[in-house]
Amino acid sequence: MSRVVAIHDLSLWSKSSLSVVLPVLEAMNHEVFLLPTMILSTQSDGYSDLLEHDLSSDILPFYERVKSYGYTFDAVYSGYLGNARIVESVRKIMESESCFTLVDPVLGDNGELYQNMGKDNVESVLSLVKHADVITPNLTEASILLGKDIKKGYTNRDISILVDGLRMIGPHRGVITSVPLEIGKLANVAYDGDDMRLFAFDDLSVSYPGSGDLFASLFISFFLGDYSFFPSVKMSGEITTRAIRYAKETKRERRLGISLLPVMSDIREVL
Repeated sequence: MSRVVAIHDLSLWSKSSLSVVLPVLEAMNHEVFLLPTMILSTQSDGYSDLLEHDLSSDILPFYERVKSYGYTFDAVYSGYLGNARIVESVRKIMESESCFTLVDPVLGDNGELYQNMGKDNVESVLSLVKHADVITPNLTEASILLGKDIKKGYTNRDISILVDGLRMIGPHRGVITSVPLEIGKLANVAYDGDDMRLFAFDDLSVSYPGSGDLFASLFISFFLGDYSFFPSVKMSGEITTRAIRYAKETKRERRLGISLLPVMSDIREVL
């Protein structure tokens, strides 16, 4: 059983961030130390006038108190961070633990930055990416980090340019999720050093908040378990796609976020 420090925001209503991360990691037999970066009334995609409570000043004191009990951790996994002070706290925790680190550089989706995200957020997240072992940006986030425009369809050469750019600013391992291919499908693009592989899946013409959190949580769960890098990417993508398909077929309200019901069934089968 691995112990994971999960540093994300907490949406009190709708599925994303910690409300996705905690049940997935726990269901896959990992102990989770929760460090909320901020409390939100809802996730930010589809809701306006959010209530926010910034916890940036509390992260390190809570971390240090739990560490005082003698615990060590196998991984640090960060998502939505919100401001430069939180990013600096995450960096200090990563350096203190000297363990596997996954940074999901949560900045935006569908070609746009999320609410309350600006240039300063991009620069601070970019500084954290350099300290990660694996990053899991979606296409929008990868493009933002690299200062590139988003295309409607990507060739292998286009994808290679993105991957080369990310390798130059961050770790040698990563996944760019939901890249549109010229052949009409989407793909999760995984790279490990010079080895790049595309895991294509059907474009369901719908997206749900929390899908990226689900993918990254599944990936780190598999990767900390008995699976190597590329199989972890493949299985995480397959399960996430089934969750999106289920949400679409059951006409789930988009802004409520991804549904975890089919995921829990899939996890029981894997375990």
